[in-house]
Amino acid sequence: MSKKGNYSSKKCPCLICQKTKGCKRNFDGSLFCYHSKLEEAPSGYVYIRELSGGMGQEFIEPTIVDELLKAATCIQSRGKKASAREMSLLTNLPASWAMAVQKAYPSHFPEWNHNNNMSYNKPKPKSTHTLMENFPQASKQEVLSEKERDKQYRQVLNQLQLQETHRNHLKEARGLSKFIDYIGFRSWQSIQVSNVSAGLPGVVKRDALFYLWGAKGIFLPMHNELEQIIAFQLLPDNKETGKYKWGSSEPVDGNGPRLNNGEMPICFCRPQKVQLESVGFAEGVLKAWSVACFLQQIIIGAPGAIWDCSPKLLKRYLEKFASRRDIELKDVVVDLYVDAGMLTNQHIMHRYYETIKLLQEWECKPRIAWWGQFTKDKPDIDDLIIQENQSQITYISVDEWMKLWPIEIRYCLLNSDARFDTQDWVAPVQHPHRSELGYWKKMLKDLEDSLEWEWIPKAGFSFIVERELIGTNNAFGGLILLCKRSYDPVSEQDRVVVPAEALHKVTDFINCLARSTGKVYLVNKLKQEELHKYLHKEIAAYRARGGKVYKLSERIGRQSDGTWVFPDCQISAQGRFIKESESGWVFNHALIAREKIPLPKINQDSQEDVLKRLVAAMRNFFGESGFMPAFFTMAFNVAGLFYDEIQEEEGFFPVLGLYGDAGTGKTIAANTALSLLGLDHRAALHKTSESAYHERFKLMGGLTQFLDDPDKAQIAWICQQVKTHYGAGSRFVRENNQDPHSPLMVASNYSIGDDDPIVLSRLVRLVFEETPNVIAFSELRSVSRVCSSVLPELIKLGYPQEEVKNLESQLIAKLPAAHARLASSLALVGYYAFQLAELSGAVSKTEVWKYLSLLCGDANEDESKRASLDDFIDRLLILRSQTEIGEWNCRLITEDGNSENCNYKSLAVYLHGVWSLMSRYFKNDLPYSQKMIRQQIEKAGGKTCSKQKFHCDKDSSIMYGRLKVNFRLDTDGTPMLPCPPEMVTRSCVEIPIKSLLDRVHSFEMPHESNIEAEEA
Repeated sequence: MSKKGNYSSKKCPCLICQKTKGCKRNFDGSLFCYHSKLEEAPSGYVYIRELSGGMGQEFIEPTIVDELLKAATCIQSRGKKASAREMSLLTNLPASWAMAVQKAYPSHFPEWNHNNNMSYNKPKPKSTHTLMENFPQASKQEVLSEKERDKQYRQVLNQLQLQETHRNHLKEARGLSKFIDYIGFRSWQSIQVSNVSAGLPGVVKRDALFYLWGAKGIFLPMHNELEQIIAFQLLPDNKETGKYKWGSSEPVDGNGPRLNNGEMPICFCRPQKVQLESVGFAEGVLKAWSVACFLQQIIIGAPGAIWDCSPKLLKRYLEKFASRRDIELKDVVVDLYVDAGMLTNQHIMHRYYETIKLLQEWECKPRIAWWGQFTKDKPDIDDLIIQENQSQITYISVDEWMKLWPIEIRYCLLNSDARFDTQDWVAPVQHPHRSELGYWKKMLKDLEDSLEWEWIPKAGFSFIVERELIGTNNAFGGLILLCKRSYDPVSEQDRVVVPAEALHKVTDFINCLARSTGKVYLVNKLKQEELHKYLHKEIAAYRARGGKVYKLSERIGRQSDGTWVFPDCQISAQGRFIKESESGWVFNHALIAREKIPLPKINQDSQEDVLKRLVAAMRNFFGESGFMPAFFTMAFNVAGLFYDEIQEEEGFFPVLGLYGDAGTGKTIAANTALSLLGLDHRAALHKTSESAYHERFKLMGGLTQFLDDPDKAQIAWICQQVKTHYGAGSRFVRENNQDPHSPLMVASNYSIGDDDPIVLSRLVRLVFEETPNVIAFSELRSVSRVCSSVLPELIKLGYPQEEVKNLESQLIAKLPAAHARLASSLALVGYYAFQLAELSGAVSKTEVWKYLSLLCGDANEDESKRASLDDFIDRLLILRSQTEIGEWNCRLITEDGNSENCNYKSLAVYLHGVWSLMSRYFKNDLPYSQKMIRQQIEKAGGKTCSKQKFHCDKDSSIMYGRLKVNFRLDTDGTPMLPCPPEMVTRSCVEIPIKSLLDRVHSFEMPHESNIEAEEA
């Protein structure tokens, strides 16, 4: 008798599984849950039993459990044993519930574990009214293996007969007269049997004897793939309590039909002769045998359509079927014989749905046998073949079948899916004959209330998910869609990258498709939630196909894992062209388009000796003077391929400075080097904003950036960029962290950083001196357009740190006067110059080494390692020329005190006053501190704590100097010399006269007389 209660809904979801469809909460305190497993019950709920056919579980609520536990406590307080009967009588609740609570809470019933407790050893009252006392058993029996079950069931069959009424039913109603003996039907009744055990489902032990248990009816055997009888069902004579019953003795504490692997049995029906090469699925046991015998097809039958509830057994059956046909599991065709009217049966449709998903997971090929069985008025498959109308059967795809489902069933099935635990994902579908999204709905067509399916369009296109994308570095992810419009040709479709931000609104989504393809996309009242539902379904389908998540490229070129990603190709870190499926990266067009960054075009066609031809063309164009600077420019670009790796290992990467007169080929040399990377002159940077400049370095990985011919107003800014770029200095603006991933090269008509040793020590400078051969330019340009095909070979070079260090150790001996940084920088560029020479076969190592030695010589002669004291003196001269320093804060000191003898010993500098002038005039360009200057003076043999006399102030000193030059004569013609300014003693430093070299006269005051003598 069914219980009264309320089914789960949106407002009242199931208390066990939280689903909003299918489950039922009964008024008596029990719950029927069709989705959860035993171990998934929340705390406080107690499991009672498995529902009929393994369709779900029954639980009781915590309030009922508390009521039973209180009853047990009350009974125990009287000194009695809290038996299930006593608890049931006290609470008016079923004894089976009390037994379940005893099992769930053993600590509340200590009397069951202490049999020597005399207060509970009272004789059990005799009764003949309960099933449990008629068939007492101490505990559950051991579950028999399939082989042992077959052995014992065949012993039972030998002791049973088939009654005439049952035989007539099988003959007349089922048409199985020819197959009765082959299948093994028997009449089941409660009789004593031998050669069996109490562990066999359907057998009970009573008074040391074994009896069959169950209603009278027809024994329906269930075979496995080895034709062993592993279980049975009963077709009872009295059908008031159900049409079919499982063969079981579980109600009398025996074993149920479950196998020793924990699954419910399903039936493998093999006819005497097999004609069809596919395997069929039919609901039930008797029906499965009928279909198998009449269609001569192997049928797997499952009571209640529970194929998916026994996945291990089902897969075993299918693998056996595949092996006998000598095919793979993925090639097995499965015919699902759907019962009539099942389209409106939610529970059975859920089983079909889960079964098909399981078959698709194993890559089998399911199809639906269809003869128009929309309602119960149509025959089931066994009735159809008995009527000899099997010619009506057609086979349709799963997709075609799903389009026939009522909306409410589709709604329920998606809700029951564990992956999509919601009832709101009823997505549009694609029209079977055109690429159009919409819904099938049953509409009233005439006055006779006939309902027909009508197509309701929503969008004039459809799409599938080809890639699911995740963003990197806090960027948006997205999807790659294959889109097709309903009016496009059959072979025409578009591949579109849709960022996640374009998926929130239908208008944004349509605009993204239109902008990416240049086509018009139209919708017909497509709502945002409908778009999301379809996206949801397509992403699920993509995952079901084994689709994986891809990453959107972080930048153009080298990614964080070493993979090279370009718009039209990808290259592995080992220098091999690869596909997206292998790399896991997808090029991010949207990110690059926002910044209008030039896109490299990599030539994927192999070009024979292209590097050799390029080097030869460079030699013809640049000539002997300009060839090696251009060749080293190319080597710098090759080293730049590994910018991130070198920065991580070494903490630096030099900046390349190309300088020389206009027309000497600096820009062409840089563009030729960039052609190896698939770039041309359009990739050069000119005057640009600070943010755009740094964004370019952030979004291009391993691709050298070329700053061409900056104007003089940018020089200070460029010098600052050289300083920061050498160590990959980051720029952080408005939560945008702009880290550089590519090196920098600058071409200018003048040498950048000549007056700043800090900049010079971070530059590799290459000079271009002669005018190139203009006639050879066309040849150079022609080869440059295809030379990017050599990029994979250049990537293979990698960064061999030890070999670069070995070259550095050789160069250090050639750079005794240069800054220590230059040896590392020249070794880095020089190593890749040697590698390019070897790859091209057109340049000798001797030639490379000769030019590298020349660069070392130039580095020794420049001022990149000039002492800070020399720079300080030069800056003093600049300030003296601006009349900011003079005899009041900086004057020459002689050995004998007579300035006319010019026997100078030192330059006295009032450092406290002078340094403030230095800081004001040169601001942030001072590469040293006051303390460093004092250290340099002391190291040069000067004095850092001296006292000397200076003019008292600037104005008096300047006036005195002017009057000495422009003196007047008295009446006697005698010069009227001005009085010298008052002298004051100041603490100062004394720079030794040898440190001034030829700059001494610049500090002299013309016509200066002996001040000390004048004072006397």
